[in-house]
Amino acid sequence: MAYPKTILVTGFEPFPGMPVNPTALLMERLPRRLIPEVRGIRFRFEILPTTWAGRFEVTDRLRTELAPHAIVHFGVDGSRRTINIETRAVNRATRVKPDASGAHAETALLEPGAESARTSTLPVRSLHQAAARSGLPVALSRDAGTYLCNATLWDSIGSGIPAVFVHVPPLPRGRFDRRLSLQQMESATVRILQEIRRRI
Repeated sequence: MAYPKTILVTGFEPFPGMPVNPTALLMERLPRRLIPEVRGIRFRFEILPTTWAGRFEVTDRLRTELAPHAIVHFGVDGSRRTINIETRAVNRATRVKPDASGAHAETALLEPGAESARTSTLPVRSLHQAAARSGLPVALSRDAGTYLCNATLWDSIGSGIPAVFVHVPPLPRGRFDRRLSLQQMESATVRILQEIRRRI
């Protein structure tokens, strides 16, 4: 019996300054939009803790136990107005901003002695084109920050599993806020995941 290939798809829990994380909501909604298994390829949706400890206790364990064929991380960035597909992760960690447990990164480097940056290993340009077909603003980004989003992408690329990170903006506050709605984010996200499923 052939076992299906797995695409691990993750979002994050809320964290300081972001009491509602749209990526956690996406992880709850996407299973209703995507057929669970097509041509031997299935999605696994998970919500990650926004903590430095969870980087190893949860995220690394998922990679090891599931041994997915691809990983797509989603996270929110309060400064973004568009959907951003991250092209790289950097070997840096902020020690200023606390995580959801109040803890800070232990060191300023994610991996002392390692390279300064790692390149995303899923086809970012094809994913950009797929997301753009939703008619929404999408951009490629070289700056995944220095918080847990960047660290998670760094770790996943380093695991050898094809990986990418997608940043979305916060949800709009009030009817005059022009940021993307959850439904719009979902539309672009579905296209990204369908493209990855087609390619693996």
